[in-house]
Amino acid sequence: MKFITLCIAAIVSLSSMTVQAQSLKDILGGLAGSSDSTKTSSSNPLGALGSVLGNVLANDKFTVDDIVGSWNYSSPAVSFQSDNALKKIGGAGAATAVENKLAPYYKTIGLTSTTLTVDADHNFTMKLGVAQLKGTIEKAEDGGLVFAFNAFGKISLGKVSAHATKAGSTLNLTFDATKLIQILTKVAGVLNNTTLKAVTDLVNSYDGIYIGFKLNKQS
Repeated sequence: MKFITLCIAAIVSLSSMTVQAQSLKDILGGLAGSSDSTKTSSSNPLGALGSVLGNVLANDKFTVDDIVGSWNYSSPAVSFQSDNALKKIGGAGAATAVENKLAPYYKTIGLTSTTLTVDADHNFTMKLGVAQLKGTIEKAEDGGLVFAFNAFGKISLGKVSAHATKAGSTLNLTFDATKLIQILTKVAGVLNNTTLKAVTDLVNSYDGIYIGFKLNKQS
């Protein structure tokens, strides 16, 4: 009788674990986005969770001096600005989903070869595919960054607000989506206008969205 009781308890325990695991997978799947997200995220919910946590745990408590050096593209980056902690976590999940959708567009445009170099005087050079932009970076009063863009080192493209967070050697750099797309459009002679329109349509579906890049620092 005792043996039968133990067997029943084991079956109930395994069933509970299965339900919990499935629930966790469903939750993580939701964080990773809908079924049209990238295959990697949908088949690896823990990877999606890592991306979400990375977005949440990175912080903006650094100066421009802290990003001096050379940085290479890792993946798209997306952020939504909010002071509410719960909304921040939800925003990080949404950001991961949009990042997955942006990835193929970035590849088509050539943004996967993006690099950023910042010198000690806070001058920067950003290579976006075959396009190269230069300018200066300053820290804004709200803790964000302001990039003053120049094309070919001479033509002013204006200033763009950026939200940057840093975790170790990874920099999440996102710009006001509308203004960044305007700048990309101005250099569209070397980019893909059709893809830019698709990116525009995507980001216009979200309020207060910033898009950009996850960058890894060169050693």
